[in-house]
Amino acid sequence: MKSLDDYAGIIGGREVERLRDEAEALEEKSVAHVSSTFYGGGVSEMLSSLIALLNDVGVKTEWRIHRGSPDFFAVTKKIHNALQGDNSITLNEKERKLYEGTAAENTRFTSLEGYDCVVVHDPQPAPLIGHYPRKLPWMFKPLPVVVGLKYVQKKQPWIWRCHVDLSAPNMRVWRYVRKFVRNYDAVITSSEKYRTGVRKPHFIVRPAIDPLSAKNAPMSASHAERMLRKFGIPLDKPIIAQVSRFDPWKDPVGVIDAFRLVRRKADCRLVLLGNTATDDPEGDVVFRKVLRAAEGDADIDAISTQNEELVNAVQSTADVIIQKSLREGFGLVVTEALWKAKPVVAGNVGGIPLQVIDGKDGFLVNSVEE
Repeated sequence: MKSLDDYAGIIGGREVERLRDEAEALEEKSVAHVSSTFYGGGVSEMLSSLIALLNDVGVKTEWRIHRGSPDFFAVTKKIHNALQGDNSITLNEKERKLYEGTAAENTRFTSLEGYDCVVVHDPQPAPLIGHYPRKLPWMFKPLPVVVGLKYVQKKQPWIWRCHVDLSAPNMRVWRYVRKFVRNYDAVITSSEKYRTGVRKPHFIVRPAIDPLSAKNAPMSASHAERMLRKFGIPLDKPIIAQVSRFDPWKDPVGVIDAFRLVRRKADCRLVLLGNTATDDPEGDVVFRKVLRAAEGDADIDAISTQNEELVNAVQSTADVIIQKSLREGFGLVVTEALWKAKPVVAGNVGGIPLQVIDGKDGFLVNSVEE
């Protein structure tokens, strides 16, 4: 079982004790986190470690999954893309009913009333808040019938934590999603740039990696090389790598274009390693586009798999890490690369400039040519 004490070698024993002392104020409190998948993206990776550590310090914390059909996740992917700036997207009445109806359906098997706090991650489960009872003094019990439940304070604080890049959203879609967000008691984003205009307390919390996970723990060069050979990645040339979900906002085809420009001047190899999250129906489509773009090029290895050890091996072995994001909430893959002391060339968007010091530990770029 993961314990905060395991991190004493990284942050020091005194810091571990300070965190345990801070957590005493929340001892015996209970928290539920709600997200749309157990694996396949930064949110799930972060929660898998965070929840274990919160329980270790005495905060009873559980993780609930917001389930939905493939059609539901197709709609929420449209919402995700719209919030990150795709202004061509609109939601029709059928799509809105599916989005809201899935929240209602989830309440049949997701009990959230007994927790002291509920944290809902990203747009997929956002409408859930409208389907749980409010706590009112007995004399006001008829009030919800009159004013509607959504206007009455919840019995426990609900927090909406947004991990996407809200710097320039599609306003039509954002106005629709915002009507659910306004019912929350607070909002968390990873940057001041993502302030939502919702008149509720707004907190800035940076995401974090787990330095002791299989993805980030120290790995010997020999172990890393064995992993790469196991997956058919040659070690005959310097390696440029992008490790990221196969998502259009990560622009993996643009990475291939940039790599071919670089190869004119330096013989090298490109590794594109990613996966497809269960809540992202675009993943397989994007991966097929990558395979078509790389077809016939022996210097490009494109791999789709869920394997943290392989991620560690690729990042540890690569000479340069690329993260050519067009939009990026924070960019934990950049954090992972910097943790491994790798130079990073990344899109100058979202949370990436908070991490990469241009010209020092990497470069911030705005185009394929750069």
